[in-house]
Amino acid sequence: MGKVLERFAPKLNSLSDSEKHVVYYIDNHFQTAKQQNLVQMARAVNVSTTTVIRTCKKLGLEGFAELSFILRSLDPGNTLKEDDLVTKYVHHLHESLDSIDHKQLERMAQIMLQAKMVVVVSVGLTKGLGEYIGKRLIQIQKQTMYVYESHIIDLLPSLLHDNDVVLFISMSGETQTLVKAAQKLRFTGARLFSVTNAAESTLSQLTHYNISTRVPTSSFSGYDITPRTPLVLLLDILIETYMKKLTDKG
Repeated sequence: MGKVLERFAPKLNSLSDSEKHVVYYIDNHFQTAKQQNLVQMARAVNVSTTTVIRTCKKLGLEGFAELSFILRSLDPGNTLKEDDLVTKYVHHLHESLDSIDHKQLERMAQIMLQAKMVVVVSVGLTKGLGEYIGKRLIQIQKQTMYVYESHIIDLLPSLLHDNDVVLFISMSGETQTLVKAAQKLRFTGARLFSVTNAAESTLSQLTHYNISTRVPTSSFSGYDITPRTPLVLLLDILIETYMKKLTDKG
């Protein structure tokens, strides 16, 4: 499966045959398609421009312009110009909101409500995100422990009780400290959550519940500069969903 089919896989069943043909064309001719305008693509696929636009709408996009932006963002060799930065962030946030699994989110919030304690685990560049979400939970009087040091993470199996929640935060979902911890904690009675930027990552698969963003990874001078903003957005929505359930309960 190509990068375009993978990106839009959940929407393919809603497309007509001619609309699927548009998506298959883009996936098979990615380098050409990302350079085409609306008329050029319609001619290449041998469909009307209306069909291309309708395909974009059914894929959950605003129109052809957003499709073009997504195709450029899926290209690892593409670098957006400085004046595209705001548009890039708007797109990342929009895409993260569209990809939220609301049933999963509701279930996670309900489990948090029933849990005696929530343990937030994050390391590296997501350490600050863990501290942020931990403090928000403490503010609403949820018993919370924030863990980021490896020797404390190793002690978690002996500190947890049945139905406690362990919330892992990781961009890649492949951080070995967190993956190894999740492997051990699966044998406790705790419920494991993960918030990642990689729904198919090892950590995402090891936890009972996962919500993920879809931000293309990027680097500069060898350093990971992938924006964490959409990840914070998911954490905020999880907390607000929890607060709503807490209010309804009261």
